[in-house]
Amino acid sequence: MQMRLVENSNVMDKSVNLVDRDDLIVKRKGGGSIIDQRPLFSSDGETLYIIWKNVIRVYSTQTGDFVREFEPSNYRNRNYRITGIIAHPDNASVIIGCIESGELNFWNCQSGIITKKLQLKLANGKVKIRTFHIVKYRTVQGNEICQTLITHLSECGNKIYVLLFDIENGMCTKSIYIITKTQEYFIDIIGNHGENLIALLHNVNLHILNPARNLVDKIHKTGKTGRLPTCIAGHPEEECVATGDSTGRVVVWRNLFQTRPYTSVFHWHTLPVTEIVFSKSGGHMYTGGGECVLVKWTLTNPQHKSFLPRLPAPIKHLTIAPDNLYVAVSTLDNGIVIVNPQRKLTSVIQNFTWGVALSSKDLFPAGLVVDPRTGSLVLNSRTGHVQFYNTHTKNLLYNINITAQNFLTQERDVIIVNTEVTKIALNHNGTWMATVEERNDKISSIEVTLKFWIYDLKKQIFVLNTSIELPHENGVNALHFQPDTTFDDGEWLAVTTGKDSKFKLWNLRKSIEKKEAKHWYCYGVGDYRNLAVTDAGFSVDGSLLAIGFDSTLTLWVPETCELKSSLTHSKYNYPIKRIEFGKHDACHLVVVVSEQHIMVWNILTLAITWSVSLNIVSLTYDPKSTYMAAFTSDNSLYVFTPQSPTVVYKKTCLIESTSFILAATFVPHLQEKRNPSFGQWQRKSQLYFLDSNQELLTLEPDSEAEFSLEIISDKGTKPLTAFSNLIAVQTSSSKEQTVAQFHEHLGMSTKRVVEELLSVPAHTLPPLSLLCSSFILSLGAQQSLKNHSKNVESDDDVQDNTLDLSDDEVSPPTKSSVVPANENEDTDDDTNVRLDSHDWSFLSTILPDQDNIVL
Repeated sequence: MQMRLVENSNVMDKSVNLVDRDDLIVKRKGGGSIIDQRPLFSSDGETLYIIWKNVIRVYSTQTGDFVREFEPSNYRNRNYRITGIIAHPDNASVIIGCIESGELNFWNCQSGIITKKLQLKLANGKVKIRTFHIVKYRTVQGNEICQTLITHLSECGNKIYVLLFDIENGMCTKSIYIITKTQEYFIDIIGNHGENLIALLHNVNLHILNPARNLVDKIHKTGKTGRLPTCIAGHPEEECVATGDSTGRVVVWRNLFQTRPYTSVFHWHTLPVTEIVFSKSGGHMYTGGGECVLVKWTLTNPQHKSFLPRLPAPIKHLTIAPDNLYVAVSTLDNGIVIVNPQRKLTSVIQNFTWGVALSSKDLFPAGLVVDPRTGSLVLNSRTGHVQFYNTHTKNLLYNINITAQNFLTQERDVIIVNTEVTKIALNHNGTWMATVEERNDKISSIEVTLKFWIYDLKKQIFVLNTSIELPHENGVNALHFQPDTTFDDGEWLAVTTGKDSKFKLWNLRKSIEKKEAKHWYCYGVGDYRNLAVTDAGFSVDGSLLAIGFDSTLTLWVPETCELKSSLTHSKYNYPIKRIEFGKHDACHLVVVVSEQHIMVWNILTLAITWSVSLNIVSLTYDPKSTYMAAFTSDNSLYVFTPQSPTVVYKKTCLIESTSFILAATFVPHLQEKRNPSFGQWQRKSQLYFLDSNQELLTLEPDSEAEFSLEIISDKGTKPLTAFSNLIAVQTSSSKEQTVAQFHEHLGMSTKRVVEELLSVPAHTLPPLSLLCSSFILSLGAQQSLKNHSKNVESDDDVQDNTLDLSDDEVSPPTKSSVVPANENEDTDDDTNVRLDSHDWSFLSTILPDQDNIVL
């Protein structure tokens, strides 16, 4: 059969102008880093302020619970982040934050709103601010000055600019630049009261700058070139600074303006020191690094130190609360551990957990999976764990330790590889979860373990049932459960494909030793012409299993492991990356994704329905409808149905070009959306996707934007409370003109009907159970008809917003796969006849027996 293919994606560009005209914008629903910047304690130490991109979030230090969120900074342009936050030196109830663009925001801690915005007068508006501090010093006349200190790199990256700005008008008062060979530098303030000094560390040079003397520079050499600087901390009381380096040393410098300052070395870390902080009095020093250990030093005695080991991940930041009440330890798993000075754990702030990966491509290797039982997302957590994240409440439900192994820290000259969860699958009702964990250090033999977990209703958590070592040599490519079938309860099946060119079928059955217990066993193994096996997928009724062998799609009967058909096209010689059966009306179609094409096979006619040239990095489906979503390498989104190459929705430049999509999935709504702005394809489920910044994103109408606190700022100085939100800013005497409604049968106004009903003596009325139901229904009949007509009009608008990608270059579908456009849309009309997946049950019984089909 000759199939005309689309050899490029130029035809898709024609749909941009029309399909991109929508009200959907990308919104962050979770994830993102809370450890990029150092957090800030409140003046009483009871709350912790955390920077979340362009938002400040407030957490309780006692419980770790989320308390509130401040008004977003630079709300109109969310690409800029907050580079740092500092308590106002003269007003503890005000927090000052600096955005990368150079704008200062002043937040009121009680109301959470921005009371003042100040744009710093930068000579170059294109620069991005790297660091932000507040300095105090006295002039020659004895006046105390409070100014803003910022630093940034030049456009060519060979100069570090240090600038002081007036905190009242934003004018630059003093500035210098330092020539550098590296773009990495570290800066901190020495002293918390009175005379501040500025310490800047880069290469092997330690610069001491005095703001009171026009930033006079004193340079000290930190040592050998092999000891690269990693962090710096200024002493709160003395003319003293501490520096960390790549060899694990901490050097404390005193008498900074002397020709040869006094130094003392504190050396325990074997890995680079990532953070140093002094206690508020300056008598102790805390350090952290890649060993996942917090070290507390006594400055007067370097030999006297204490430890807090076994932190969940390497340390990124350390923050001391006022009066040394707490220490906030920011770790690389995107969490913050609160400990007291006695190194006892107080609370943990964990919103969206990360694993510690060597590169961004290794993040979330198991992708996104939906738990049918809770409707939450299941994905990789900290190394060796999986997390359950509820998208409806934006809460982390729990973490499960899959590997049951301690996190192995890195060594100075050796890369240590930890065991990571690479595959996750849950069955149709969430009672079973399967995971694959792998470890491959390229030196010893690869470690692969397949585990099956059962949900314990009493413990309310998954419990390990079966563990299989090395289910496939060299690793596992795919893991899937069989969908809900017509078999007896408990006859569950699962499939794995491996890098050993084989697939295996797993069955839950009673144990031979313990007849009352059930465990998972391998009951079938298959291969095809010694070709490399890729992905697998079950049909909606579970009667067919599709396996990809290189560029060939094979169809099997899962119960007997019998090969039914093999489908190959001569032009498609790219390995299959993804296989997905259509759902509902499209259950007879199989979507196959390779590196260059996306194509759809009709398993009833064994022919290709359509094909489009597209470089897809992620494909997911909506379990509640026939829609599928494909993400391309250029960060574009295509929503379609398997019945047709017509694009239902398209959006280009979905995220920043510096990021890329890692995984995506549809999460069913708790209640079907009726807002026409959502579009037909997101009425039943919401599309979520993860990017390389580890942010959980979705598409929502701009009208559904989160409530902005800018509206409340008009209320003046009223504290932001739940009650204050209900108070009107101003009262209007004008009243909207209402239109009287008329009863459908009686021909009089609804108000009059109610009045006459209430005027009738109670003893003459029939029982209320007989009277009220028909009466209320009659009143709401007209309104229901109006709403129904509006929904029909909005559905028509959605259908008109589709474009055919194929133009005339894609072959038309065969007769058996042609579905009218209006049948692809879900309607609320009960008279509309739809085919359910069970109408196509046991597709293997009607599938033609073909050993090999080549088109």
